[in-house]
Amino acid sequence: MPYTAIAAEAIIGSLDGIFKIAMIVIPLMVLVEIIQDMNWLDKMTAVLTPITRLIGISPEAKLPIMAGLVFGISYGGGIIIDSARQGKLTYRDVYLINLFLVICHSLIEDTILFAAIGARWLLILIVRILMALIICWVVARFMPIEKGAGAQAEQ
Repeated sequence: MPYTAIAAEAIIGSLDGIFKIAMIVIPLMVLVEIIQDMNWLDKMTAVLTPITRLIGISPEAKLPIMAGLVFGISYGGGIIIDSARQGKLTYRDVYLINLFLVICHSLIEDTILFAAIGARWLLILIVRILMALIICWVVARFMPIEKGAGAQAEQ
């Protein structure tokens, strides 16, 4: 097979993949902007109360976790930094939030992308959530509980 045919196939395949991803990511980014503008994210965080209790982090951690789960690491990271600077989160909270989000972030976008490439998206989704919960629960059991703004608000 000539090199030009290989290069053409690679370019066409790459552009097709980029197009498919763009058809998913662009509408999601528009949706993210709408959700942010309508301040729905704060209302959606109530769902995370059992998770924050299980992991053992303060209620102030719900917003950064929700942002990371829905919008991804970048936006969630910005909220984590902002909350930590405001003194709402302890070092322990920040560590456990980051650990959770490293394993289980951008659930909606990643799941749609996995489904688009033909992966078993439901299995991947369930495993990601369970692994994040189990690992964070185990790590939280060995971390000392700090007395800070976040820890005091929980008591």
